[in-house]
Amino acid sequence: MIVLNSQMSEFLLSRGNTPIPETLELKMLEGFYEHADTIVFAFYKDRLDHWDYDAVISRYGDLTGFEASTNRIHIDDYIHNENFTTNEIINIGFSLVQLVQNLWNKLRDDECSIILSSDLESDFGNNASLTFHKKRANEILMDSLDGCLQAVFICDNNDSITI
Repeated sequence: MIVLNSQMSEFLLSRGNTPIPETLELKMLEGFYEHADTIVFAFYKDRLDHWDYDAVISRYGDLTGFEASTNRIHIDDYIHNENFTTNEIINIGFSLVQLVQNLWNKLRDDECSIILSSDLESDFGNNASLTFHKKRANEILMDSLDGCLQAVFICDNNDSITI
């Protein structure tokens, strides 16, 4: 099920085609790494080197919160020396959402949620981030976007986001 707020709805309706930066796309194509029922992007697997379940639960509340935090990609970190508008950065984000969906559906049999967000009031310029987490019973990262100042788009691995 797709969930988005009004700020992201405007970006989705005006969606264009902005290619994913090659360095980021190559990293994403490495796939996923699983350890102790936790799934991260393969290029983040070193973040699980000192895995401590009790510490994770104490800090994040559950594995879903940990994954969403650990898997966060700041898209603007991959567009050095280029002037992209917020709209173009979010378009890269939508392309990344589709790439994660395709990889997940090719490599895994379970389900995930993917979150694209942008802080429209950032002092640091145009930005957006993407994260994902495995869907688990009784673990919900966000149940409402009411009052959310960021532009947010949430979908599952099987949702179609083509317009």
